[in-house]
Amino acid sequence: MVVIRAKGEPFKVPIVKNVEIESDNKICFGDMLLVEEADYNLLGRDLIVALGINLIVRDSRIVVSICKLTCEDEDKINPKVWHTGREAGRLDMTPISVEIERLEDPIRIKQYPIPLEGRRGLKPIIEDLINKGILEPCMSRHNTPILVIKKTDGSYRLVQDLRAINERTKTRFPVVANPYTLLNKVSPEDTWYSVIDLKDVFWTCPLAEGSRDFFAFQLEDPDTNCKQQLRWASLPQGFVDLPNLFGQALEQLLSQFSPRKGTKILQYVDDLLVAGETEEDVRECTIELLHFLGEKGLKVSKQKLQFTEPGVKYLGHWLIRGKKKLDLERIAGILELPSPKNKRQVRQLLGLLGYCRQWIEGYSEKAKFLYEKLTKDKIKWTEQDDKELQRLKEALVTAPVLSLPDINKKFQLFVDVSNHTAYGVLTQEWAGDRKPVSYLSKLLDSVSRGWPTCLQAIVAVALLVEEAKKITFGAPMVVYTPHNVRTILKQKAEKWLTDARLLKYEAILIHAPELELRTTQASNPAGFLYGEALGKPVHNCSDWIELQPKVREDLEDEELDEGEK
Repeated sequence: MVVIRAKGEPFKVPIVKNVEIESDNKICFGDMLLVEEADYNLLGRDLIVALGINLIVRDSRIVVSICKLTCEDEDKINPKVWHTGREAGRLDMTPISVEIERLEDPIRIKQYPIPLEGRRGLKPIIEDLINKGILEPCMSRHNTPILVIKKTDGSYRLVQDLRAINERTKTRFPVVANPYTLLNKVSPEDTWYSVIDLKDVFWTCPLAEGSRDFFAFQLEDPDTNCKQQLRWASLPQGFVDLPNLFGQALEQLLSQFSPRKGTKILQYVDDLLVAGETEEDVRECTIELLHFLGEKGLKVSKQKLQFTEPGVKYLGHWLIRGKKKLDLERIAGILELPSPKNKRQVRQLLGLLGYCRQWIEGYSEKAKFLYEKLTKDKIKWTEQDDKELQRLKEALVTAPVLSLPDINKKFQLFVDVSNHTAYGVLTQEWAGDRKPVSYLSKLLDSVSRGWPTCLQAIVAVALLVEEAKKITFGAPMVVYTPHNVRTILKQKAEKWLTDARLLKYEAILIHAPELELRTTQASNPAGFLYGEALGKPVHNCSDWIELQPKVREDLEDEELDEGEK
């Protein structure tokens, strides 16, 4: 066999067939290249997959993780579940129908010119999809163009430009789990995990016969130059409703599976997490789930399977023994982003940073300058903006490890207000210490920004209590703030707040049975976390509300009988 050296020089080496290769928990057979002058033994991708080896980047290091799935485990699993590339998965479900607006007006966009090299690279991919029943020939009134993307490894990828179809599709209401709150269902006692990565899942959803013509495209054969139309028999990638439709289909399917006691299953579109308190329970539940998925026609990547580990990567987070932290790859990707030059790039930056907001203390205040950019017609980026962005990135680099919430224990929420921003930290006590569960922040509305600071505290507490409920799921919570919120609501608020606002805040803060309001002398989340003294505020809120709106301390709201002499 011809092998290329690192410097590009070809040379021939012999192949040793059917070599028995043994790892700690697995035996497989594979072909080996005998390179006598090589100083190290190298494993190819085929053997890495066969042995269940994962290469994971963790803390700027490559970590080799060997899948703990044994031969005995695999005997309990339907072998059809493993993705081999030779066949596609298929869900046994009612084919999905798609509705578009102005059905009488066909969607017709001419095909872009594709170079001969691209058409040749695409041909085996198209033939494979036809053989698997994912594509089929047709003569449709509709047509949208395709693109050929060349990958870094020299292979090609088929991409269809479905923007015209997406614009006219009558979409369903999205019923997709919120990744911001999904992991709150995992408790600190759940210290063992498995992550299952489903392969080519969107092609598993059959498309109704009456909807297939919408997704037709034209292809020219590179050898005969003959043109033909093809259409998708399954939901195509790039379709606007795809994640929502598949997510609901998978959720209905998983409702037929009963996880064993002591474990739970989380789903976000096509990513599955099994979590539990013991290694044995998670192992057995994962094996049962893999078998179930194979029986139902889904495919799983064995290479990407994270099987019964104390630490796994899921949805851009690392779950490690009851705690969660940001993935370093996600942080590195944000750090490498240049300064935005237009509104689209600002929105992209806010989306990436917003996903990490639980880890950033005072996120809303730190990101306020980015939101202000979106209110202007043109983006004008300054040196001060660079400094503000750098401050945000530094907050990511120093992001803490957060505890997973335990809804069976009481929560503590510290809240304060500064620069028209509500900020706080949600904690739980473990072994006598307060551990952060999430950092919370919200910008105040334009009306409340004109109020005295102590009145703004009412709004701040109400906003963050509502945010915290997404994590606590109604568990008991004690709220600490440097302001006497209960007294202000009862004695001073009615002069400033409308009846509607007053009733709303009383419902959230006074009449909630699971909520307790206390005061603290702590003036920031760090002081609260490390045990600053609780007790009465260092100021009198009633006096401050009377004083703060005045231009002068001796200014009254009633006119004098006569001027001062």
